[in-house]
Amino acid sequence: MAGIMTIAKKELLDIFSERKFLLIFSTLLIVVLVSTFQGAISYSSSQSTTGMQIRGNMTQPGGSGRAIVIGSAEGLSNTLSSMVTNFSLVGGVLALAISFDTINGERQTGSMKTLLSYPIYRDKIIYGKYLGGLIVVTIVSAITFLAGIGIFVGFSGLPMTGDTVMRLGLFFLISLVYMAIFLGVGLLLSIVMPQPSTSLLASMIVWLASIRLIPNIGYAIAQIMYPVRMTFNGNISGFSTPQGFDSIRTVISALSPSTTYEQIVNNILTTSRLQFSSGNIATVSISLEQTLQTSAPYIIYFAGLLIAIFAAAYFVFMRQEIR
Repeated sequence: MAGIMTIAKKELLDIFSERKFLLIFSTLLIVVLVSTFQGAISYSSSQSTTGMQIRGNMTQPGGSGRAIVIGSAEGLSNTLSSMVTNFSLVGGVLALAISFDTINGERQTGSMKTLLSYPIYRDKIIYGKYLGGLIVVTIVSAITFLAGIGIFVGFSGLPMTGDTVMRLGLFFLISLVYMAIFLGVGLLLSIVMPQPSTSLLASMIVWLASIRLIPNIGYAIAQIMYPVRMTFNGNISGFSTPQGFDSIRTVISALSPSTTYEQIVNNILTTSRLQFSSGNIATVSISLEQTLQTSAPYIIYFAGLLIAIFAAAYFVFMRQEIR
């Protein structure tokens, strides 16, 4: 254990001393703070519409229609959606930037052979390096999350109930797992690729595939199997979506860590939804238990993906010849 902590401490100091880390971390912090401030203003504005009445197709104060809490529809999900998206984009880049040269960078400088000449087991090296990176992303996630949520709560006046605290806590944990997945991807690529420049390029390709390529492939395949067609009803036109379209697109898009991350977090932050029945509109609450049941398959996939990526990195590194 002592050897693992020594390597983790060295990795921690190396990462904090790099300018690329400070640059990306600053970018992540700024975009999250800006997005949470905008979300707080939006949330505060939506809550001020509480008590508005629905009458016909018009929303007006003092009407005789059914009252709904417009601001509570979908809860925190809508107002924090920008924070979730920005964390998905920049957080993944930060994790990859930390780990893409973790192993091959040591090889380039020759320090890996020197390290292995000491009485230390090879598995402690990969454990220590991943642990060091994980400590960094934990610190980054905690600072970014606390600063962003602090601004949101301060400007929105959101009451910190037990349910809200639990949802935000799960938001933080899922964000940490998301960054740990990309940290593992960067570690794996730094082991497989001989040059840091090559692993950096491969890391960016993986990130772009997660952000854009896989979701677009899901949409394209769903469109081929269940085409969305335009329909006409008199002078009114619209789109008809077959039943299987959303299912195929959701399954394929879920292979993307970024899409899965956003899906899990949005489910967790959705506290209520609008329900339309017999011409009436009502706000239906969604409990945390219901949310976790809905998100369970995504969470299991997320955890399995993290374990599989690190296991692959461990297996390759243990059998690789170091020259």
